[in-house]
Amino acid sequence: MARASSNLSKQIFSLTPDTIINLYEIDFSNLQINFEMFRDQAGINIGADTVYRFTPMTNGGAPIYWQGKSFQPLPVSMEGFEHQADGRLPRPKMKIANPEGLLSAIVHSNSDFNNCKVTRKRTFARFLDDNNFLNRNINEAGKNPYGEADPDSHYPDDVYFINRKVSEDKTFIEFELVSALELEGSQVPARLLMAEYCPWKYRCDVGCRYKGLPTADIKGEDLTSDIDLETSSLKTEINGDWKIQEWSPNGLGAQAGSAASPKGYNDGEIVKIVPKHGVDPAPMVFVCIQTHPEAAQHHPMVSPEFWKKDECSKSVEACKLRFGKANVFNRAKTDGRLPFGGFPGTEKFSFE
Repeated sequence: MARASSNLSKQIFSLTPDTIINLYEIDFSNLQINFEMFRDQAGINIGADTVYRFTPMTNGGAPIYWQGKSFQPLPVSMEGFEHQADGRLPRPKMKIANPEGLLSAIVHSNSDFNNCKVTRKRTFARFLDDNNFLNRNINEAGKNPYGEADPDSHYPDDVYFINRKVSEDKTFIEFELVSALELEGSQVPARLLMAEYCPWKYRCDVGCRYKGLPTADIKGEDLTSDIDLETSSLKTEINGDWKIQEWSPNGLGAQAGSAASPKGYNDGEIVKIVPKHGVDPAPMVFVCIQTHPEAAQHHPMVSPEFWKKDECSKSVEACKLRFGKANVFNRAKTDGRLPFGGFPGTEKFSFE
């Protein structure tokens, strides 16, 4: 480690230092994100890891390898990491390409990426892994031609968290980052007392626990009339919960491991998408509103003309729609008690 610090210092204070390589990581482990959506719709291949590694720099169109990990080239702009003279902590901006709004559906479905950890890594080109130079006809050994690969020679990592989405259009989505010191500031009470808004994650196993069929969309518009109860996708489990099949690019009738030709979905059928990562991942349920023969061409998360999403508006009225006695689509009853997470009784109080 002492040798690594010495190598880094030599470059920092050199009159002709190497190029600084900026590398970034986003940790999505706190979200119920659907990684297949990144790959299929946005062309971003995260793989099985909940951490996506990227760089705004290029390596001849190939990833940049550092510390044995691959950082994918991504059209992204990162700025505002400089510390202020008045002592204020920096709030960097991260602007990611959003061609034709493809990334928007993923962002909207995952709380605007709030609280995701963003790590900036910096090193010099002379310390990059040798993998960057294999098969590049730079030298016969395929070694780093600028120096010697050294995974320990780098600046200290800068760790930030996504605080909010600043702007969004069909070209870019911009996020504001904050340091861990700002994010970890205590809040009393830790849970906000909101009179008319429920903080529970819809369909999660903690708090909400709704397991019934689709009831209404985010605007409160009815979905029950769109449901076909005779569809083969619906089965009732022993505990009273409905068993809904997961969406498949091969259609509802596709069998696991089958090489059959693609099949679509019919009007009135119901599917769910279950995130494979995150804390308490809750399923997202959709109702087909237009028959289509090729399922893979119309992913529920980005095809509102073919699918309606069952989504809670987080109000008391939305809770009554799902847990009230009139909802025949909820087999698990709650004896008239609503699992509403808000505090309606505080509405009459004023805190000044």
